[in-house]
Amino acid sequence: MIRRHEEQILNRFDALYANGWTEFTRDELLLWYGLTKITKTIYADLCDRWRRTLEDYIGEKEANQALKNKEEKVLVIIKGERFILFRNSLCNNLSDL
Repeated sequence: MIRRHEEQILNRFDALYANGWTEFTRDELLLWYGLTKITKTIYADLCDRWRRTLEDYIGEKEANQALKNKEEKVLVIIKGERFILFRNSLCNNLSDL
């Protein structure tokens, strides 16, 4: 993966943490990962990058505990060519609206 693509992905995860949501397009993911179709490899890498983002912000121990307790999972909605990601911890608050 080209360095600038990695930085773009990390910026999206910073936005997910800060704003509660972010978005990727199918074409972006395919370009960045150098693939022709969305695979489990992409999903696994994105999950790992989310874990590392949490570790950067709240610490390794707290991030692992939050993921284990499903407090910081990511909800992915696929609509057409778009992958929209929401922080689960913020989605839980939608019922309060």
